[in-house]
Formats: sequence, C-alpha cells, structure tokens
Amino acid sequence: MVRKAMKIVLLPTVLGTLIVFFNIVARAQSSFLMVADTTNPVVSFRPTPAPYKGASWIDLDGDHNIDLFVAPNVLFKNLGQGQFIRLANTPCDMSQQLAAGGSWGDLDNDGDPDLLTANRNATLFRQEKGVFQKINDLLPGLGNDYPAWDCALADPDANGRLDPLWVHARGFHPVGPFPSKFYLQDQQGKFHAFKGIELCDSLAPYTIPIWADYDLDGDLDLFVGSGPGGKLGPDFCYKNLLRERGIFALERLLAAPFGQMEDGQVYSFPDVDNDGDRDICLTNYMGAPSRFWRNVNGEYRAENHTFTTRRANLSNSWADLDNDGDLDGIFTKDSAAYVILYWNDGNGNFSQTQTPAHPGRSIAGISVGDYDNDGDLDFYANGGVNARTLYQNTLLSTSNWVQLSLEGVSSNRSAIGALLRLKARINGQWIWQMREISAHNAFQSQNDLRVHFGLGNATATDSLEIRWPSGKVEHYHKLQAKQFFHIREGEAIKKLKPKTEPLLSLNYDNKSGEIGGKNLKIKSVAKIILVDKQGQSQTYEGLKLGPNKGLKLPNELKKGWYDVQFCDQKGQHCKFGRLWVQNQ
Repeated sequence: MVRKAMKIVLLPTVLGTLIVFFNIVARAQSSFLMVADTTNPVVSFRPTPAPYKGASWIDLDGDHNIDLFVAPNVLFKNLGQGQFIRLANTPCDMSQQLAAGGSWGDLDNDGDPDLLTANRNATLFRQEKGVFQKINDLLPGLGNDYPAWDCALADPDANGRLDPLWVHARGFHPVGPFPSKFYLQDQQGKFHAFKGIELCDSLAPYTIPIWADYDLDGDLDLFVGSGPGGKLGPDFCYKNLLRERGIFALERLLAAPFGQMEDGQVYSFPDVDNDGDRDICLTNYMGAPSRFWRNVNGEYRAENHTFTTRRANLSNSWADLDNDGDLDGIFTKDSAAYVILYWNDGNGNFSQTQTPAHPGRSIAGISVGDYDNDGDLDFYANGGVNARTLYQNTLLSTSNWVQLSLEGVSSNRSAIGALLRLKARINGQWIWQMREISAHNAFQSQNDLRVHFGLGNATATDSLEIRWPSGKVEHYHKLQAKQFFHIREGEAIKKLKPKTEPLLSLNYDNKSGEIGGKNLKIKSVAKIILVDKQGQSQTYEGLKLGPNKGLKLPNELKKGWYDVQFCDQKGQHCKFGRLWVQNQ
C-alpha cells in the first residue's frame, strides 16, 4: 500500500522576495568573518583531496564547548573562546573516494558520543573517554570493505537506542554497487540488519539520508536524496508507521511532492513562517532545479525563490543566523568556494548574500553551531582540497537568544528526534518557533546537537514544550534570554555555564630536547601526545626531567607547530598547549 502525501499546488514566483529590509541586507553583507589565522589548526591543517566532504560540531567531553570533526578523520578539541587544538587522529579510514561524511550520537547511552563514518570503508566507532574503538564486527554483514557515500544516526523505532544507516551511491564508488545498509539496535545493544525496502534491497545512487518527523505525528520519517548526478531519477522517501501500527515499519511515499523525478541531494523541513507546520526544501544537482514547498494548512504549495532557480546545489541547512526569531537558509553550490545565505524577513521571503570566498575548491558540507558561545550561530564548511573554512558570525546584534542541551533518559541519551516548540513575544507579536534535534542536517554534515532559538527583542520566553522521542511531553516557562540551559528528561531545567580551558604556551629547548611551559605542573604529567600540522602524532610516556627542569624527549622535533596534550596516570585531567619549534 502506498500512503498518500498532502496535495501539492504550484504558485507563481513570490513577489515578496523582491521586497527586503535594507537594515537586514546591510548587516548580512558583513555578517560572517572567514577565519584565516594560520595558527588555528581548524583552518590550517592539510586536508584530503576528496571533493565532497562534510563536518560535525559535537561536544566530545561534556564541557559545553562544541568540538569539531572534519571528515574523513580530523578531530579538534575546543578549549573555549575560539581556541582549538588538533587531537591525535581518530582511527577513521583514510582510503580515498569522492565523498566522506559522519554522524555522531550516543549509541550505548554511556555519556560519550560515538561516531558513524562514511568513506571508502564505512565504519562505526564506539567512544570511551576519548578512545575510539571500531565495532564493525558487531553489525552483521557490514564488514570492513563497504563503501558509503553518507550516513546518519537516529532512533526511528523509539526504543531508546540509536540505529546506524549508511547509503551507497551506485556508480560513484571504486567498488560495488551495493544496496544501503541499515541496522536496528535492540535495548541490549545488539544490531539487526533491516531489510524489506528498496533502500536496503536494490541499487540506486543513494546520496544523502535525512531523518525527520515531517508530518509531526511523533516518529521519524526517512528521506534519501538519490541524485544520478546530472540526470533525473527517483528519490527514496519513507513514512514511519510506528505511531499508526505500534511497530516500526517504513512505507514508500510516492505521491507529490515526493514522487517526482529529481536529482536529489538534501531534504530539509524548516518551518520558515513559524505557522506550526514543516515546510520542505530539497536541493537538487544539475538534473533539476532545487525545490521549496510551503505547507499551508496541510497543502504543499510549490514556491520559486532564488535558491530554487539555481542548479548544482548541494547542502541546504536552516538556522536563525541573526537571532530575529525565524529560520534563514544556508546553501552550498558545487564549484562555488563560498556559502550562499538566504535571510528570512519573517514572512518566509528571502534576500540573498554570500560569505567571503575561500581560495580553495568548492564547498560541499556545512555544520552550524555556536563554537565561541557568544549567542550567535557560526558554521564550518568543508569540501574539495583547501575548501575547509571556519565562518564566525560577527553580526553583534542586540537580539536575544537561548540555547538548550537535552539529555534523554527513557529516550536515547543524545535526545535525537526530540521536537521543541518555544513561544516568545517578539516585536509585539506572539511567535511559536519549532526545532528538531538531528544527527544529520546537511550534505554529509551534522549541526551542533544543542538547540538554538533567536528571541529578537524578547528578554524571556513565555513557554517551552519538549516532545521527547519516548513520547513524554514536558513544559517549561519564563526562561531568561542569553542563557545556556541543560534539560534532562523528567527533571527540572538547569542553567549551565560553558567552561574555558587555557591554551598553554610551551617552549622547546633545541639543545637539551626538553619541553616545558608556564602553568604546566610537570610532576603530574604521565603522558604527552604531540600532533603536527600534517596530523602525525607522537606519544611519550615515562619521561624524565632534564637539566633545565623540562621533560626530556627521546627524539628531536622538526621545525613547525605542534598541538600538545598532557595527561595524568589515568589519561585524564589533561592540559593542552601549542608549541612552536624553531630551526635546529
């Protein structure tokens, strides 16, 4: 049985897109700074040449400073206030193909986010306090030689355990083709291969998977862009029947707007007009223009905007970049070394600007998050060769905001799939905004799991409603603006303050081969890890004091920058520093 989708009606070009507020445009033109500090490792590391790569903001250690994963295998710790160090490489596969993506979530509900990667060899890693263990052998039939274009974690069967999905793009991998691979995890942590749908049983250029509750019935539906890359073909969109049948099942959506021939990349479901339902944006590649359908009382109406007239679009992601209470669009276009921004005027009409262009190749993946915890959203871009770029939001607006981190109890601990609605009085009007927590939001990329709401001139919220993946609904009232909050399922809301760790300035004595620095308590150091600009790491343990009261290294260091991690006997209580080694 094929489930009917909502009716679709075609409207002419929206004339409102030509009417913009000059103050919005003026701010937008200079709203994002391209961070170019060569001592910042997130923009100066040597990347892989693959043209299509994503990124993820994820809090690795619970300090409320979001850390950065850059596909395929580069990981940076955020010390706060914009300071990053490069960690020793995660054990991700480095063999090459055109694409690499990632998805993060707490698979075993132990408090550490785990990592799903898509590359020449699709891999699942379980994290335990900063140590990553490959667990492919726990997934029947996955093996160590399965190439994936992209991946996503979610809990569509709502049993409190996250389930991994990899998609394989027929014709775009060095080996294959293969169907996609999807596993359900039971409550004992055992994985079971899911079959019986086209995605898992047949071949197609499956490209980008997105889980989203598009119809707001309380379960996560699945949308897989499957662009042939310049031609037309079907996408693979499925409705989750969990709420209707009481058991997880996926049913193909073939009625409009999902049954059309597309060159599909990314499906997104923003509520651009804050009317309480989810609109649809689909970025298409060269075979078709991108699409936007506005949901009007249950009827999907196709609209034309600047982003729907362009081709070769890859990412589309949505966030309130100017904190005015509505969602703005963030798009990437193949062969463009910049990001295109579409600013929402509050009525769902958009004015267009773009970020500064990077001298590298085209940008593909984008990940949104407030990395400097200043209350506005920044984003990281990744793509071909040197396209990796950090864009810092510099609007410095007086608009207010709140940020929320959620922790599931009956739900999965990462709260992936939670739906939040927030009410506030903005510019004299009561506005309801809606957000959903997702472990995959854009082209091979994932946004910060923290939820960000812009509040405009509202100094407090009126109310907040959270529908947890378990089905539990909770309400909170009168949250003060410009605050970070933590909410654990079933408990009272708590304010939190992100921590800041100092970046130690270190010195290295060329003659004695000793490393030291101010505020470094050498007696407590049991292990040192050095990572150079190329990502090569060296680990030293059991070091002795040298004649200059520094730690004596057994080998000489070459000239260049090093990120350094100092750990105690348990590998915890680490301190971080940056070292510049001069000529020998």
